[in-house]
Amino acid sequence: MLDHTADVGFEVEAPTLSGLFEEAARALLAVLFEEPPRAGDLEETVGLSAPDAETLLVRWINEIIFLVQDTGFVPARVEARVEEGRELQARLVGAPLDVEAQGFQGEVKSATFHGLEVERGEGSVRATVILDV
Repeated sequence: MLDHTADVGFEVEAPTLSGLFEEAARALLAVLFEEPPRAGDLEETVGLSAPDAETLLVRWINEIIFLVQDTGFVPARVEARVEEGRELQARLVGAPLDVEAQGFQGEVKSATFHGLEVERGEGSVRATVILDV
C-alpha cells in the first residue's frame, strides 16, 4: 500500500498483463475489505475495451468498484484475459456483499489517472494506481 494525501494507492506486479489485472483486483479488494471472501457461488463476466492499457486498467478497477458498491457482488476469484493491452475479458466468482463479516472499510469513488503507470519490463509488468476515496 502507498500513502497518499487524501487518496489510497497500491502497486502491483505480475509476469503478464493479464496477471497484472488479476493482481489489481486483489489489491482493490484489500483496500475495500478486512476479510474479502475466499469463495462464492455467484458469477459475473466483464468485457471492456480501451485505447491503451492504462485506460483499460482504470476501467477495470472502476467496474469492480461498481460491482461491489452498486450491485453487492464481491469477487473472490478473478480470471482475466487482456489482449493487445486494449481488450479485457474476465470471469469473476464471488459472494454477496456482507459489510460486517467481510469488514467493509468504506466507499471508494474511483480509480484515477493521477500517478497511473503501467510499466512493462523484462519478464514482468508493474502498475501504480491511486484510488479516490
